[in-house]
Amino acid sequence: MSVTIPISVTRDFYTDAPIQKVYEVLADVPTSIGHFPQVEQLVSLGDDRYRWEMERMGTQNHHFQVRYVTRYTRSEQEKWVRWVPVPEGNGSFRGCWELSQEGNRVRVHFENEGHLELPLPRLSRRLIQPFVLRQFEDLIEGYIANLQQTFSGLNQ
Repeated sequence: MSVTIPISVTRDFYTDAPIQKVYEVLADVPTSIGHFPQVEQLVSLGDDRYRWEMERMGTQNHHFQVRYVTRYTRSEQEKWVRWVPVPEGNGSFRGCWELSQEGNRVRVHFENEGHLELPLPRLSRRLIQPFVLRQFEDLIEGYIANLQQTFSGLNQ
């Protein structure tokens, strides 16, 4: 038995850092993911494919580890980074970073959409889904906060 939990997150924020430097941080996958909380291990599989292995989450009775693979593409000229799922693990995510210059600031757009397959009884979905969505939202907020801190140091 398993529970499928859909996840969709979109965020926009601004930074005063130079667009090229912001792009360089986001386009370097290990550097970018180094800002993501609770990543136990990021494994390079070659060909811009990476396996994410997250720290275990849950309660003492019900815990799980999220693992999935994504393949990254990027455009330095257009200032975007995109990822698509590779069939492996218990998650599947696609998304992007898109940068645009707006006056003296850079608009940073983030999207991530996918789902998690968790080895839990289906009856627990109503209880576990809010917990998983909250955990994922907290991780994304921490990721963006960590990136913003790095970006703030790039204007000097």
